[in-house]
Amino acid sequence: MGALDDTRPALMRITRWARAVVVLAIAVVTSGHVGSPDTWFQGEAGPYPVRVVVRLPGVVPGLAQIDITVTGDDVQRVTAQPVIFDAGKEGAPPADDATPVAGRPGTWHAELWFMQPGSFSVNVEVTGARGSGTVIVPVAAVPVKQIGLYPWLGRLLAALGALLFIGALTILRAAGAESLAAPGAAPTPERRRVGFIYSAVGAALIGLGLYGARNWWNAVERSYVAELYTPFAAAATVDTTGGSRRLNFSITDSTWRLRRARNYWERFSIAPLVPDHGKLMHLFLVKKDAPAHFAHLHPASQDSSTFVAGLGSLPAGTYRAFADVVHETGMPQTLVAEVELPSPALRDTLTDADDSIFEGSASGAVVTLPDGATITWEGKGDTLVAGDDARMTFVVREKDGAEAQLAPYLGMPGHAVVYRDDGQVYIHLHPNGTISMAAQQALGTRQATDTLPGMLARRMAADPMAGMQHAPAFSGRFVFPYAFPQPGRYRVWVQVKRGNAIMTAPFDVGVVAGAVEP
Repeated sequence: MGALDDTRPALMRITRWARAVVVLAIAVVTSGHVGSPDTWFQGEAGPYPVRVVVRLPGVVPGLAQIDITVTGDDVQRVTAQPVIFDAGKEGAPPADDATPVAGRPGTWHAELWFMQPGSFSVNVEVTGARGSGTVIVPVAAVPVKQIGLYPWLGRLLAALGALLFIGALTILRAAGAESLAAPGAAPTPERRRVGFIYSAVGAALIGLGLYGARNWWNAVERSYVAELYTPFAAAATVDTTGGSRRLNFSITDSTWRLRRARNYWERFSIAPLVPDHGKLMHLFLVKKDAPAHFAHLHPASQDSSTFVAGLGSLPAGTYRAFADVVHETGMPQTLVAEVELPSPALRDTLTDADDSIFEGSASGAVVTLPDGATITWEGKGDTLVAGDDARMTFVVREKDGAEAQLAPYLGMPGHAVVYRDDGQVYIHLHPNGTISMAAQQALGTRQATDTLPGMLARRMAADPMAGMQHAPAFSGRFVFPYAFPQPGRYRVWVQVKRGNAIMTAPFDVGVVAGAVEP
């Protein structure tokens, strides 16, 4: 054991640098999202329907932009407050007042500083003639990027630095020569030599200082890059023992397996997992070369790091795997892996009643479901603009055209997966937005006595569907608030439950770059 303990710090340093390299090589990744940096939420703050968009800066400390849209013309005040998970409202800064946005009735704007990384709730309170109400919007404020220096600013600072350097040498030369000469008299050759020596020694000392400052700055930069957020490393394999295919999805990251945080934000990600929509993991498989093949699985936990799911009749091929999990701190993560599936076996089955697989191509704005009902993406155009509010509205209609009633699917009227064809954008959406319901529940129900890891997780596991809507049926019309973050070709899978069957409708859409703001 002694030898292993001696090598562990070095191994952890290597792992940290490997993770830093991965950060620089992949697209923008945030905790719980792949390529979608903003948080969208829609719900109700007491009597007021609200929609909240949180745009985190990607660096910590950093200033987040909060846009709040409130339905109702009697709103008097809107506030926003960042509350970190383990401090509660008592340890949070005072709420900031949001200001109305000119020309956009019902829209309010606030700016919030996030001074340390971690799992936060943005508590939005709306007050008006009908009373007041609060919503909790969970966000993970973690550093995900390094902001470069503007080229013009670098040139300006270099010029100012050169002037300061020359000025310092001029002062040192004068101190050794002119300052010791009699008033009005020129310095002697000896004093000029002394002035030259002063300036030479000063140049050497300033150069050494600049060299040391450069090394310090580079060390700080390396430390910052090493602590950028990356999702846990994961691996997916297929076990065919017994004549059937079983997918093993494993969290392989040493931070998770050792439960040892190496920086501030990682302490929020080593907490136990909690069920989201009643499941510890939501696993999505998309065939790499043919996004017509899609699966939404809910693996069973074999241990704290390994999850197992049946694959049903999912065809052979290379698949991208996206696994959504939530920690009891409210920190969500999306773990990414690739897996090669062999051909289906006769004994292959799905192991969870809410699992589903789908094969099919998009066919426009209207898709016919297996039972003859249709699902329509209302207002769908051929292209959308990156960054604009897409507000995806879907309507399920019976064969006779009447709006359908939907059975709850994991507590929701519908689910959607947004996927860019290169896999660099993925997100699992609900009608309440991009947030995790489990994260919202964890941030809203944590008690001061939840001081040990697992205490809150056990309470949440006792009622895994707490906070979910328990309506016997939902309207066939629902909206997913979202903005496509990057240009490209996207597929959107929308899933609803009809009777006891989970049905999937695929839609394709192109997204173009928006206008560049001045």
